[in-house]
Parts: sequence; C-alpha cells; structure tokens
Amino acid sequence: MTSRGVSIIIPSYENWPLLERTIAAALFDIRVLGGGSEIIVADNESRASIATRAAAMGSEIRVIRRRGLNGRHFQPGAARNDGIDAAKHDILIFLDADCIPAAPLVATYGALAAQRRDTVFLGHRVFIDAVGFDPRDVAEHRSLLDSATRVASASNYRREVDRRLDELRTLDVQPRAWDCLYACNFALHRECLGDMRFDPIFDGYWGYEDIELGYRLHAAGRFFEYAPEAFVYHQEGESAHDRVRDRERNFAIAANLIPGFLVHRMGSPRIEPVPPRLLQQLDGGE
Repeated sequence: MTSRGVSIIIPSYENWPLLERTIAAALFDIRVLGGGSEIIVADNESRASIATRAAAMGSEIRVIRRRGLNGRHFQPGAARNDGIDAAKHDILIFLDADCIPAAPLVATYGALAAQRRDTVFLGHRVFIDAVGFDPRDVAEHRSLLDSATRVASASNYRREVDRRLDELRTLDVQPRAWDCLYACNFALHRECLGDMRFDPIFDGYWGYEDIELGYRLHAAGRFFEYAPEAFVYHQEGESAHDRVRDRERNFAIAANLIPGFLVHRMGSPRIEPVPPRLLQQLDGGE
C-alpha cells in the first residue's frame, strides 16, 4: 500500500446516468490531486455494458464485477469490502453511485486523512435533481449543481436538508458521533479502519450497515470529525427498494449489535430516529 494518492470506492448497480456523473466528477478531482489516485467501482452484477462504460472513462478506474449474487443486487456493504481489499492506497474515500463529490471533497479528505490516521471524516448531503446535467460539464464546473432543484429526498425522510446537519455541526460534543456515519460520504486512513469491514448481514436491505461500522470504530477508540466543505450532491433516482420494510429489518439488527442503540435513538431529536411501526409495537399499538 502507499500513502500517496487516494482510493475512491463506489458500490454500484445499474443507474448509469447517475453513476456516470459521479465518476466523471471524481475522475476530474483525482487527476487534479495526482499521486496515482484511483476510482474503484464495485459493481453488483449490473449489465456488462455498465462495467464497460465505467472502465472506458479513464485508466484510473478499476471495475470489480461481483458475480454469483443470485439476484441480490443490493449489497453495498460487501461491495465496499471488496473495494477496500482491492484498493492500492491507504486513504479511502467512500461515495455512493448517486453522490457527486463537491469540488473540494477529494483534496480535503485526502489531506485530513493523511494527517489524522485515527479519525473518521464525515460530510453532509445536498439533495438535487441532476437530470439534464452533462457529466463533463459537471466534472469541470461543479458549481453548476448549485442551481439544480433541491429535492425532498426519500433517503432523507422527504426532507430537503440533511437531517443530520445539526448533529454534524456539533459533532465534537456529540456523545454518539458514530451515529452520523453515512457510507455515501466519508473517508479515513486504512490504519483507522484496520481489520474492520462492513457487516454483510445488512446486505439485501437498506440502511444501518454504515452506522454499525461507525459504532465499532468508536469502540476501537477512533475519533469523528465533520468536514463541511466535503459534501456531496445526492442525485435523486431512488431504487425500488421498500425502504420502510428494509429499515425495520436492519434497524432491528443494528439494535441487537449496538449496545443501547434503541434507547439512544428513542431519545434522539433527529427526524424519525426509530421506524414508526417499531415505535407502535413498543407502545403496544400492535
């Protein structure tokens, strides 16, 4: 492994227009950064044309074609794990396929993770409708996205502003900063991660694989820091996953794996900190 350059890890499945914008922007940024930086697209058995298109965008892009998934294409944790193990650099940046990095993100995360190997760096999301934006234009002029229509996102419980933003801004005094780790936008040094990986028990369903990893990082003595300039433009174009069903299933797993998680979330001011139906069950409503 090398400490020069960064490895950007992006799990993917289909949705080429969104992925193309994300890759184009990240590619532009790593070429500015230099150091032999790379992008790893860990693809969950998309059509072969997706991998071909992605690889053709630049020599800095490596595509891991995950196979034998038996129709279970939503495996972000396992895909990220494959990307981690394949990465040639020590500084690891995680993006989702629909998350375009803000212009300063790559350089900011690269500098911070190189200096602070015991810290997990987090950024927020800006939810936009990116339809009609050309990938090349976006790559060279990220500010174009500031004019995009803001969206009340399904992944943010139909709110326009990232529901973690108040917590991120006060992360240094948050007793459970790990609960703000969203894998669509974070970075750390390989030494910080160590042997830890995303738990694949969450795969196939939406949510909480990142927060559970965050808890284990916290338990291992790692620190968390918010980097406000390292935000992403989250493109809307959600998958057909039943997020209500998925969230209930994975929340229960997280609550089993993280001591005190349910009690903590029940006292959280965050929007919908606990799946509503689970609250009804706890209150005896069902």
